[in-house]
Amino acid sequence: MERETIVMTSYGDLFDDVMVETLSRLPVKSLMRFRCVSKSWYSLVKDPSFIYKHFKRDDNMRLMIYCTYKNPYDTDPFNDLITYFSIFPDKTLTDLHIQDLERTMKGHITGPYDGIFLLLEDNTHINLWNVSMDEYRVVPGYKVRLPCDTRAHSSDYGLGVDPVTNDFKLVLVLTLWDENKQWTYYEFSPAAVYNFTTNCWRDLGGFPMGHHYRFEGADDIYLNGYCYWVVRRPDYYKEILTFSMSDEVFQVIEGPNVPQFLNYYESAMRPWMLGIYDDCLSILYSEEMAHSFDLWMMKEESWAKQFTFGPFIETYQPLAFWRKGEFLVQSSDKRLVLYDSNYGEMRDLGITGLWFSVNILKESLITVREEHI
Repeated sequence: MERETIVMTSYGDLFDDVMVETLSRLPVKSLMRFRCVSKSWYSLVKDPSFIYKHFKRDDNMRLMIYCTYKNPYDTDPFNDLITYFSIFPDKTLTDLHIQDLERTMKGHITGPYDGIFLLLEDNTHINLWNVSMDEYRVVPGYKVRLPCDTRAHSSDYGLGVDPVTNDFKLVLVLTLWDENKQWTYYEFSPAAVYNFTTNCWRDLGGFPMGHHYRFEGADDIYLNGYCYWVVRRPDYYKEILTFSMSDEVFQVIEGPNVPQFLNYYESAMRPWMLGIYDDCLSILYSEEMAHSFDLWMMKEESWAKQFTFGPFIETYQPLAFWRKGEFLVQSSDKRLVLYDSNYGEMRDLGITGLWFSVNILKESLITVREEHI
């Protein structure tokens, strides 16, 4: 007879694996109520291992759409574009009714990062919002000392847990304009990390590298103690920037063995869509509006092409990972389509526009409310 497995959390409490698995399938609101059952249940729900086990569930996903389209009733060529921000409430995408988020998500908002939205007052003043737990935190402003004749142009972020201390951290990287050189980015990017437990920023100095990098898109991927971003050198060569949450060190690694194009248009038309597949860092790649696309996965510190999907009759550009074997793609006629590689099926999601981006919203147990001990 097989012996029952016992799971110990980092807080020293014992749970059998059946209970942990059962609890990980519950929605956030139910788990928030269960925190009051006992100290051990409270500790489990706050344990980072359990938080990410819950976060990775396939049924814990909603699709968010940011879409821009042409207003057919407006004849003004300079004011004929409409942009809307919406979400599919149905996690299965069976019901394609969408809910408007414009009124809810007011102001400059980025994310979600592991279920947490960042509400930005400017590049260095950030507020955290966990929409699933309805928790909010005002983060102290990061007081950055900029080099002479520079100003902050944009900011990029990453969020995850330090596996050594179990502290959640927010990473900030600033891109600077060089005021002495027209339309030129400064060669150095300041960086800082915010610790959820201490409620403080710590200056990281910046990138320990000789090149300035531009981030490809705003999204990061957190996996096993590291944040990852796709970055682009001044010559448009793409690489992967990593940040260790425990060592607080940046490093650049090579991407998959795909063609690199050293001009803006060719590079932009062949984006690397970063994601997680089978618990591995992965990239979706295709040629410009091609009839197929590739899935590359990093295994044992090297990239390997795992699958090629297609050829398709139409041309598609991969946009994002959905559930296992499912991917969100954009058709050549600007439709949002869900591709199920398990059955080779394409399903139109009823969204059409000049351009759009997609984000995945997952319920998150990462608490952003300050706890006073």
